[in-house]
Amino acid sequence: MKELYQQVYDFLQQGTSVALATIVESKGSTPREVGAKMIIQELGQILGTVGGGCGENQVWQDALRVLQEGHPRFSCIDLTGEINENTATNCGGIMDIFIDSFRPKEPAGGGTVPEEIVRVVLDAYERREFAVLAIVLGSNGTGAIGAGCKVVITESQRVLGWPGDPSITKPLARAALSVLKAGRSRRIKVALADGVTTLDVFFELLIPPAEMVIVGAGHIARPLCQIAKVMGFEVTVIDDRANFANKSRFPEADRIIVGNIEETVGKLPIGPSTHIVLVTRGHQMDQASLLRVIGSRAAYIGMIGSKRRVGAVFIYLKEHGISPELIKKVYAPIGIDIGAETPDEIAVAIMAEVIKLRRQGRAVSLSEGRKRPFQDRLESDSA
Repeated sequence: MKELYQQVYDFLQQGTSVALATIVESKGSTPREVGAKMIIQELGQILGTVGGGCGENQVWQDALRVLQEGHPRFSCIDLTGEINENTATNCGGIMDIFIDSFRPKEPAGGGTVPEEIVRVVLDAYERREFAVLAIVLGSNGTGAIGAGCKVVITESQRVLGWPGDPSITKPLARAALSVLKAGRSRRIKVALADGVTTLDVFFELLIPPAEMVIVGAGHIARPLCQIAKVMGFEVTVIDDRANFANKSRFPEADRIIVGNIEETVGKLPIGPSTHIVLVTRGHQMDQASLLRVIGSRAAYIGMIGSKRRVGAVFIYLKEHGISPELIKKVYAPIGIDIGAETPDEIAVAIMAEVIKLRRQGRAVSLSEGRKRPFQDRLESDSA
């Protein structure tokens, strides 16, 4: 979704209007999920898809009408018809698709200029902060809250992008919090404090792209970067050696940072979608980096090393005030137990462990066998 919103922003920066079609509700079996989007340009070009086939053609025609008239509209795609050789393929479900126009410098539904709201969405992605984009689909009130009004609510309950009345934004923020807790986008009826007005709102969950930060640009980092990109991760590579951390060695990397490793790691924006892999050339660097990130909200922190080396690092952390609970969250020795030996095999083992964590798999991590002597010491000290 980040890339799609970036495309919308780029069009607006160029002075080009586009329509954005979003699946806001679905019933039964449908070709795309709630939240799926498609951009339609003024000359009919499309980016993305809401399912293809005849249904998407209807959305395309409705989107061109929205661009001509300037008013949002719904497109209902019914795929429940009989399947036979004379009809198009029907999945068996129904999709409600909201089509909105994004025009440069023109407020949508009486709200914020589209370019500004898209910039707010992109900023939330850049901060790696979970957020919700609330899109008003309709209202039974006086009409002051038009279809297409938008506001972004972050997980810290900041309300951005719509200079609306608190009597409106507060109930929207409460509903957005429920969406954040549920972890999925949904359409909700929101009653306002006046006891009369009800808003029909689509709350779109904005999830930061999964990110892998590879600390150390050695032999394991190269295949790990390649595999992570194949799996859809944004990849950052960090090292203090420019002859190792460069585009020729890591052409797939989204970011390559050359500098003091400890300081660089300490300045990283780390969120719940960040996966940190410590594979530097020395345990002192891993240790220093680990101290910087161990208390963060990272989804995964893994550190390479033998059981002996890992044990020494963990005892050092305990002696420097790091709690046993935080230490136990670190995956070290790193990776799944597949008997990996070569750098390529170790990279596969690391990526497998990350996937195991994300999908709640049952494979055995090497860190599950880290017991004596340091685990006993940590547990006894804790007791």
